[in-house]
Amino acid sequence: MLEGLLPITLVKGDHVAGKQLFLKHCANCHTHSGEGKRIGPDLTGMAVHPKEELLGNIIDPSKSVEGNFRVYTVATEDGQILTGLLASESRTSIELIDAEGKTISLLRDDISELAASRKSLMPEGFEKQITQEELTNLLEFLAFRGKYLPLDISKVARVSTVKGMFYSADAPAERLIFDDWGPKTFENVPFVLVDPRQGRAANAIMLFGPQGYLAPTMPRSVELPCNAPAKAIHFLSGVSGWGYPYGTEKSVTMIVRLHFEDGTAEDHELRNGEHFADYIRRVDVPKSEFAFDLQGRQIRYFAVTPTKQDLIQRIELVKGDDTTAPVVMAITVEGR
Repeated sequence: MLEGLLPITLVKGDHVAGKQLFLKHCANCHTHSGEGKRIGPDLTGMAVHPKEELLGNIIDPSKSVEGNFRVYTVATEDGQILTGLLASESRTSIELIDAEGKTISLLRDDISELAASRKSLMPEGFEKQITQEELTNLLEFLAFRGKYLPLDISKVARVSTVKGMFYSADAPAERLIFDDWGPKTFENVPFVLVDPRQGRAANAIMLFGPQGYLAPTMPRSVELPCNAPAKAIHFLSGVSGWGYPYGTEKSVTMIVRLHFEDGTAEDHELRNGEHFADYIRRVDVPKSEFAFDLQGRQIRYFAVTPTKQDLIQRIELVKGDDTTAPVVMAITVEGR
C-alpha cells in the first residue's frame, strides 16, 4: 500500500485545502497549532519529517505508538467490550476516551478485565476513506512550514512538571504548571506545550544533574529533528534545578549543538547566571527573559542564532559540566 502511494509525496498539494481536511477528519483527536482536541499526539511539529514518513504513519498508525497513546481494552462485568485511551485512573475508577473523543467513566468494581495493547486509537484504512488528491493536500498541510515551526519535544521529554522534579515527586514547590496547556506566545513567537495529562505524560526535557532523586537518571543529551535552515531557535527554558543564584556562576549549564547537513556542527554554550537561573521564583539573568509566572515559579525565554544559513538536520541539547539540571518546556524554530 505504501509503495503504491509514494508518488503523491512528490506532488505539491494545497496546504489550505489540507487544513480543512485535517479539521474535518483529524481534529476530533489531534491538535495542530492549537486547533483540535488533545486526545492523540499533537501534529504541530510534523513538518520536520519528510512526507514519506508522514504517509507511512497515516497508513500504519500503530507502527510506532507512544505509551501515552496506546489503546486500552476493557471488558465489563455485564459483557461490554470498550476501547479507548486511558484518560485518568484512581483506586475506584478509570476514564477512557474513545475514537470519537467521548469520555467513558467506569467503576473498577464493574470491570472484569483491563488490558493495554500496542495499537493506536487511530483506525487503519484512513487513506481509503479519502481521495488521493485529498491525501496529497493533507500531507502538504502536515509538511507545511510557515515562519515559525514549533518542535515536538514529546519523544525526548523525560519529566512531568506537574510533579515534584528535584528532591521529591510530592513537593508542590518543585512543579512548573501552566494554567492551561494550550499554545503560548512570547515576543510574538508561538510555542506549543506538551500536555502532561495530569502527570501521566512527560512534558519537559530535563538533562542530567548530580543532585536530587530524578536528575541523576536523566540523559546527558537529547536530539530533535529540524531538517531546515533557521534564522533563530527559540526556547521556553532558562531555568534549572540548583541554578543561579546557586551553583557556580558562568558555568556551562547546557550546550545547544546544531548539526548541519554538510556534517559540521556548531555549539552554543548557555551558562548559569547568564542564560539560566533557578526555577523556584523569579530570578533575572542578563541573557534570558522572564516569560511566564507558573504559580510562583518561573519559565524564561532565550533564543539561539545559528551563524550558518545551511540546513540544520538536528538540534542536540547537551548537558554542560556544572551541577545544575536544566529544564526545557518548548522549542520553536524560526525559518529563514
